[in-house]
Amino acid sequence: MTKGKTRAQDRRPAKTKKAIRLALFELLDTKELDKITITELTKRADISRKTFYIHYKKMEDVLEEAETELIEAFIHGTEQLTFTNNQKFFFDLFYNLDKYFNDDIEYYKKLAQSNYAKVFSDRVGGTLFSKLYELMSPILDYKEEQLEYACIVISSAVYKVFMKWLRNDSKLDIVQISDFVSTILFNGLKNHVVEATIE
Repeated sequence: MTKGKTRAQDRRPAKTKKAIRLALFELLDTKELDKITITELTKRADISRKTFYIHYKKMEDVLEEAETELIEAFIHGTEQLTFTNNQKFFFDLFYNLDKYFNDDIEYYKKLAQSNYAKVFSDRVGGTLFSKLYELMSPILDYKEEQLEYACIVISSAVYKVFMKWLRNDSKLDIVQISDFVSTILFNGLKNHVVEATIE
């Protein structure tokens, strides 16, 4: 067996599992989880029931794995960051996430477009919060409660903006979005307020 064939076979289970997850997300846009049958899901994913049970015991396992995978993507996308108290840190935060997600951008776009993606926000936001707290606490001279609030604001903004960018076909590219959002996060709105002219 050639090396190329081995790699293709290694990717096959991951591809099948993604098909199952995406099929479930699509069904969840119109039905409650407890109203979806395995038969419905496997038909949508174009697989057999046997194939489903090779990978999962129940549908809840599909969602749990999807959430874990999304959390891990945010962890890996931020693991190379070093906190510096300037705008570049916030730019890199977005830009590095995009570089990581781009390896499988179509999958993550479909995940973000699903209504069920909202369910993941608390755990993913919590992961980002923990990462930011770890990076910022040795550098910033904030009281603990102040630092927590700062990390909540930033982690919520990063998750929501990034998922919105994934969902939409934005006219802005990731560099433009990273630049704009990092400016807002670091400098506030003052540089972007349009002053009214008095005639």
